[in-house]
Amino acid sequence: MLFVGPHVSIAKDISLAPVRAHELGATGFALFTKNQRVWSAPPISEESIISFRKNMEECGFTAKAVLPHAGYLINPASPDKDLWEKSLSLFLDEAARTLALGLDTINIHPGAYKEGLGTDGIRRSAMMMDEVLGQMPGLRIAIENTAGAGTILGSSFEELDELLSAANEKDRIGFTLDTAHLFGSGYDVASDPDSILDSFFSRFGKDKLYGMHLNDSKVPLASHKDRHESIGKGLIGKEAFLAIVKRQEVQDIPLVLETIDETLWKDEIKMLLSA
Repeated sequence: MLFVGPHVSIAKDISLAPVRAHELGATGFALFTKNQRVWSAPPISEESIISFRKNMEECGFTAKAVLPHAGYLINPASPDKDLWEKSLSLFLDEAARTLALGLDTINIHPGAYKEGLGTDGIRRSAMMMDEVLGQMPGLRIAIENTAGAGTILGSSFEELDELLSAANEKDRIGFTLDTAHLFGSGYDVASDPDSILDSFFSRFGKDKLYGMHLNDSKVPLASHKDRHESIGKGLIGKEAFLAIVKRQEVQDIPLVLETIDETLWKDEIKMLLSA
C-alpha cells in the first residue's frame, strides 16, 4: 500500500494529527512530537496519548504509515560538548514521545560539523544514534539525506554509508530520502529517478529505506540549497514523482509531502495515490 500524506500540524493537541491527515485523504503522514524549535516542552499528557492512539485507529493509520520528525535544534555531529549533550537529551526526549504515541521510527538530520572535522562529525553523529537506540528498545532511526550546504552531513550516498558504518546499532538505522535534497546535492531525480533509486538500493538494500519526503525543488540541480516547492511546480517536475510512487520498493513506507502550499495537499495526495 502507498502511505502518502503531508507533514501535519500538532497545534492545539497532538492527538489531532491523525484526524487532520485523514481529512485530506492521506494514507500516511508525518508530525513533530513537540514544537520543533524549542529545547524543552511539557510531556505529552496521558489523555493526549490515548486520544492520539484512538484517532490513529479510527482514521485507519498504522505505525508504519507515520514518520515523526525530530526537532531542528538537535545536532548529532556537533563538536561542542555542551551542545552535543543537550542535543542528545532532546533526541532522547523526542524518541520517548515517539514510542509513547505507539510509533516506532523517528526521522533525524545527521547534523553539521566544523570545517576540517568531517570524520569526527560522522563519528559523533553515529555515537548519538547508538546512545539513543541503546536507551530506546523498539525504536528505529531514519537518517535524512541533505542538500549539502556548508558542513552539513549526509548529502551523498557515500556519506550516508559512512554514517551507517560508524554506528553499532546498524539493524535499527535506515534512511529517509528527500527528493528536493537529492536534487540539491546533485542527484538528478528530475531526469532519472529510477536510476538514483536503483543506486541507493544497490548500496543499501530496499529494507534500509524507511521513508521518503516527496518535495519538488525551487532551486537548481547541485545548488546545495534546500528550497521546497509543490509537486509539479518546481524543477524536478511531476513525472519524476509519478515514477517514484510506481516503484514496488516504496510500498508500505511513509511518503511524506513537505510541499509549501497546504491548499494543494489534497490534490497532491490524490495525484500520487492514483499514479
